[in-house]
Amino acid sequence: MTSAPSLAEAVKSRIALPPGLPKPNPTTAVWQDPPHPTVADAQSAVLPKTVDIAIIGSGITGCSVAHTLLDASPTLRVTVLEARQAVSGATGRNGGHLLSDSSSLVPKLVPAIGTDAAGEVARFSEANIARIKELVAALDRLEREAVELREVIGSAAFGDAETLAAAQEGLKILEEIHPGSGLQHKIVSAEEAVKKYKYNTSIAGAVEQQGAAALWPYRLITAVFRQLLDKHSDRFNLETSTPVQSIECTNAEGPEYPYTLTTPRGTIRAAKIIHCTNGFSGHLVPNLPGRLFPIRGTMSTQQPGPSFANLGQNVSWSYLCKPKLDHETGEFCPGLYYAQQNARTGAIFIGGEGQKMEDLLSSDDSVIAREARESLCNVLPRIYDADVAPVGEQKVWSGILGFTSDGLPLVGRLTEDLTGRAGDGEWIAAGFNGHGMDKCWLTGEAVAKMAIGGERPEGFPRAFMVSPERCGMMGAEQALEVLLG
Repeated sequence: MTSAPSLAEAVKSRIALPPGLPKPNPTTAVWQDPPHPTVADAQSAVLPKTVDIAIIGSGITGCSVAHTLLDASPTLRVTVLEARQAVSGATGRNGGHLLSDSSSLVPKLVPAIGTDAAGEVARFSEANIARIKELVAALDRLEREAVELREVIGSAAFGDAETLAAAQEGLKILEEIHPGSGLQHKIVSAEEAVKKYKYNTSIAGAVEQQGAAALWPYRLITAVFRQLLDKHSDRFNLETSTPVQSIECTNAEGPEYPYTLTTPRGTIRAAKIIHCTNGFSGHLVPNLPGRLFPIRGTMSTQQPGPSFANLGQNVSWSYLCKPKLDHETGEFCPGLYYAQQNARTGAIFIGGEGQKMEDLLSSDDSVIAREARESLCNVLPRIYDADVAPVGEQKVWSGILGFTSDGLPLVGRLTEDLTGRAGDGEWIAAGFNGHGMDKCWLTGEAVAKMAIGGERPEGFPRAFMVSPERCGMMGAEQALEVLLG
């Protein structure tokens, strides 16, 4: 990759590649250590022969779908199929932030989908945050404490005046579209942000989001799965280490269970399927690649220097600047780092990218690119104005995110044009573009309700829905524009 045109073509080619199955040996995420004692490797002695609904993927979306279906019917038989350990994908490997991206996303949506539809996205994000807090509150005391949910101010600092100005304009548009939001935003000066949040003195300014939170996502979702397994043991199965290798639809007009899912442990027949595999969705939905594609994100834990105060009970951090792309080397920095601090240990959980495009556009979370590791392990002094040079071991891992070529989740009934299979019983909820914590749970609820015969729930964003028109406009060329700006 030595020139801009050749780099662009290489990027488009990688965006269009099928992701394959999740790697069996992913990097070790601190969130998943130790693994849940009963949920991580849950598996029946024998696969059920038939099931009413097969859910593929055990992250936050798949968990939400199962939770909703089991509550909706006292007889529905549901099985979640997971390629690796439970909650081992993006949900178990992310940044642990519960905050809305509406201030940056919604202003971009207004010209494309209109004010009303953009407003739906903003309200949905806020409702999802509230729903996650409800889920945590419903856990038993020990599990609730383990999740470590805490209300924080979501602070975002901007490394240059241009990025700050764009954020200010975005907030103005968001306030016009969604006045009276429960997630209050406030612009603060660079001096105030440095004093309150310890940002580096070079920042241009910052924004606060009231109503945000931080948590341990893996522990939340494994706790919910534990509840489902205990409560619905007669009709709910969680089958880990059971990758779905292929799907066939045989005589969709006839049998009660037209779909055959093949796994290394045997086959399972299903009346309906709901795909919740995010960046891996293109493996089983062959015409999705290019429309929905994987990106490998990088996360870490780093213990800051002893003079850095523990602010984890009060604040989370984001640092944004202009994206940078080196057309000679192909190295790309999207210009976003995100961090929270564990309120008990003081360790900073921080993620962000600085790696070659060929490594970023990957579905392999068994490795970490050298550039990604070096970038992340040297970034703390760029963000903070304090003694944050890491002390002791820095733990780094990777995870696969699902991105769509138009920047919005892909939700709804899959057509034969996408699956290459007859039948109308396949559904999808995937492609959260790195911002799933404020969208996934209610998306899972929505697709579950639609799959058992309901309409699009009131308030669920129309812009997220699968349609021939939308899919016809999605592809690698559009994804390149979204990715590189």
